[in-house]
Amino acid sequence: MLARSITYWFLCGVIAVGAAKAGVADTATFMLPANASAIQVVPEPGRAVLLFAGIMAMAFTYRRAWLNWKRAS
Repeated sequence: MLARSITYWFLCGVIAVGAAKAGVADTATFMLPANASAIQVVPEPGRAVLLFAGIMAMAFTYRRAWLNWKRAS
């Protein structure tokens, strides 16, 4: 069971890092409003960390909900 959990978290991390590669976000173009000068730009490493944290939080929540549902059945 421990190896399965480690593999699960490792694969989630690999997916998060792969999604945050530089240049992936450059494919989408959009226009900011004129008053958007106060918006701070997040550097690439920061974006990768935020994406990783978000994916891990979602994965943990989903896994916890799944286990609770299976135990209740």
